[in-house]
Amino acid sequence: MAFEAISSISGSLPGINQAKVSGSNNSEVSFKDMLLDAINSVNQLQQESDAITEDFIAGRTDSIHDVMIAGTKASLALDFMIEVRNKIMEAYQEIMRMQV
Repeated sequence: MAFEAISSISGSLPGINQAKVSGSNNSEVSFKDMLLDAINSVNQLQQESDAITEDFIAGRTDSIHDVMIAGTKASLALDFMIEVRNKIMEAYQEIMRMQV
């Protein structure tokens, strides 16, 4: 049985920017900047979800599908951000437990 190679998925994740490796272009993206971008994108999704929900409640739109999709996107993004935070905290605690 032959397995085909998995193609790159970087094009299918629109909210995530590719980090440049420091080298010839001399353009670095710091870890802090990547985290701030991710937090801002999660915040933007939450705000969009709130706006669409308010429009639905006020009767300006009748598409419950858009409301549910926006809410699910915001929820998943927040859950992912929480898990990333948990992993960062675990790594920090592990480093602090190391003996010098």
